[in-house]
Amino acid sequence: MALIPQFELAARRKLRGAAFSIVGVLLILAGAGFLCVALFIVLAELRDTLFATQVIGGGLFAFGLIFLGIGKIISRRPRYVAPVGGAAAALPIAQLIEGFVVGLEAGRRSRRR
Repeated sequence: MALIPQFELAARRKLRGAAFSIVGVLLILAGAGFLCVALFIVLAELRDTLFATQVIGGGLFAFGLIFLGIGKIISRRPRYVAPVGGAAAALPIAQLIEGFVVGLEAGRRSRRR
């Protein structure tokens, strides 16, 4: 069965999504540091300082939500693993029959005791 590769890919997806989220947050902080002061000065000249802080805060909050959403989407994207093994792994009916036969054998052994 392909359980281990499936878990490995799921873990990689989660790590990749977390990495994108962290990078997104760091980029937001760096860009906000440089642009925040310039935008504040421009908005304070056009209107008052309360308006400037509301616009800047809303914009940063929106960008943060966008990057966190991208990280969540990336971590949930499904990836499929090819079945490991020969022809029996490729045919689900063969696995079903094998499980049925194993169950019959286990039942016969339990009756003998």
